[in-house]
Amino acid sequence: VLKGIAAHYVMRTDDRVALMQRQRTLIAELVQALLVRGPESLDRMFADDWVSAADDAARRRVVIDQVASLTDASAVTRHRALTS
Repeated sequence: VLKGIAAHYVMRTDDRVALMQRQRTLIAELVQALLVRGPESLDRMFADDWVSAADDAARRRVVIDQVASLTDASAVTRHRALTS
């Protein structure tokens, strides 16, 4: 019951929903930018994984792993650097 109340009154407020949408957009744009730029835009260990990836699906997984390893602040910084 408490989780439902929190979700309704905290997580689903208009300002919170707008923030989460902006975050989803940033992550999607970051993933796309990393996919386009390839291994030179990835951290070393992820770049090595990219090079050894067998196909596009495996390279996408490498990019997803890279993005998942970022903090919120570093994701914003990386996004700004790759899309500006």
